[in-house]
Order: sequence, then structure tokens, then C-alpha cells
Amino acid sequence: MEQDISALSERLRKDMEKANQYREAVDRGEKFSFHEEIVPFVDDVQGRAEVWRSNVQTFLSEHTLVVLHPNQVEHTYENMYVLATDSFHPHVQEQRYQERMQAVEYILNIVLEEIDTQ
Repeated sequence: MEQDISALSERLRKDMEKANQYREAVDRGEKFSFHEEIVPFVDDVQGRAEVWRSNVQTFLSEHTLVVLHPNQVEHTYENMYVLATDSFHPHVQEQRYQERMQAVEYILNIVLEEIDTQ
């Protein structure tokens, strides 16, 4: 399970980088096809995030971690989905978007560090 979590965490990191690239492209005025680009990207991120959330919650139930709590995992899952969606909206508040991105990155790093120490 730990290998699955690590692989998913790394993949979700890349997904968040891609979301940020979409965000930057939208800021430059680029448009994306709803059915060909937006829906598949958001669905892929959500699917991976759901599996990640489930696996990390199971991991937390089997291991006692001081720095990571189930609520943080749930919030991170929600933030990943929101970021994937908001990346395509031109009128999203930049500060809030970046705060969510930093929060996701922070938790993904914690998960990877905890798995490495197990």
C-alpha cells in the first residue's frame, strides 16, 4: 500500500503542476475545450485523488502519525479537486488559489516523508 500511496502522491504532484500550467495559460487568455481537455483532466485528478484519500486514510488507521490527521487528508482531497476545476476559470482569486496549491503540496510532502520513514 505504501508504494501505491507514494506513486499516487507523486502523480498528484504532477497533476497540480499541470493545473498550475493550465491556470497560467488561462491568465494569458488561452481557451480550452470543455469536453476534450477540461472534463478529462478534472475527472482524472478526481479519480486519483479519491484513491489517494482512501489509501492514506487506511494507512493512517494502521499507523499512528503525529503530523498528519484524517481531516487534513480530506481537506487535501477537496483542494485537489477544486484546484483542478479552478485552473480553467479566469476569475479565481489568485491568492486563494496559491494558498490551496501550497496546502496540497505541503500535505503531499508530509505523506511522502511519512511513508519513507515507515
